[in-house]
Amino acid sequence: MKKLLGAALAAMIATGAAAQEDYPNRAITILVPFAPGGVVDLASRTIGEGLSRRLGQEVIVENRAGGSGFIAASAAAQAEPDGYTLFMGEAGTLTINPSLFEETPYDAEADFTTVSTITDTPLILVANKNASFKTFEEFLEAARAEPGAITYSSAGIGTLNHLAPEWMSLEGDIQIQHIPYKGGRPAATAVASGEVDVSVVSYSSTKPFIDSGDVIVLATTSAKRIDPSPETPTMQEGGVPNVDTSQWTGLMAPAGTPDAVLDKLNATIAEILAEPDVAKTLTDAGAAPYPSSREDFDAMLDRLRGQFKTIIETAGITAQ
Repeated sequence: MKKLLGAALAAMIATGAAAQEDYPNRAITILVPFAPGGVVDLASRTIGEGLSRRLGQEVIVENRAGGSGFIAASAAAQAEPDGYTLFMGEAGTLTINPSLFEETPYDAEADFTTVSTITDTPLILVANKNASFKTFEEFLEAARAEPGAITYSSAGIGTLNHLAPEWMSLEGDIQIQHIPYKGGRPAATAVASGEVDVSVVSYSSTKPFIDSGDVIVLATTSAKRIDPSPETPTMQEGGVPNVDTSQWTGLMAPAGTPDAVLDKLNATIAEILAEPDVAKTLTDAGAAPYPSSREDFDAMLDRLRGQFKTIIETAGITAQ
């Protein structure tokens, strides 16, 4: 009996290993938590086309928008952990929602495993051209001189361009007033028109206002200066420590997906993102190719989850 059980177990292991070596042998689906258009959708379709080309199987990009990303994320979390259903995550679904909502239909940490980061879109602090401050240091001085007098726009409560200014405020010991809008475009337009004083927005979405002179760039939220605006200092250089965030995207798989499958996907994605045509497609949309090891992706998620939890709790932010 023991010999029979041992033989059966060995056969199962061999079959599983063979299946992983044969991966993929059918279509792969990437679930996207937003409607078509935008950086997350672009990242999904660009990497999907690359995976299809290199792995020889169809890759279907399926947009399941709504519910603060809950619909797509929960569907991916409940999928078979075989590498045939993947999820394109970003800051909201993977690092903000766990602390913003009392309950979520998925566990961002336990239900997923990392594959690779895909794109990185820098965020910048911009001010209306008529603001009294013209540099980041002058902005901090003005905010400290009149706590709560400076206003900033965001795409809505709990969005990244809401939490990034709150992070800046916490680290910089300042108080500025939040004015939420319904989406990123209205938030950017609000600072360009002078409805609010400042906003943290993506460089790409604000470039027309920068070029027209309606807004001025004060600082970047990343730890390093960004290629589109190398003369712009980081917030850390301006005296506000620790702030380091951007609009990134990253591919995830259901927890329990075999390491061999994950490693194959990771290596293939790195090759895809190194292709000149792929890099141009992404950079033209303002999103830099951003491959990473699974370990580095894990470390980034852990850091951001902890930081956003602190910000949300300290600022008393609740989902609405």
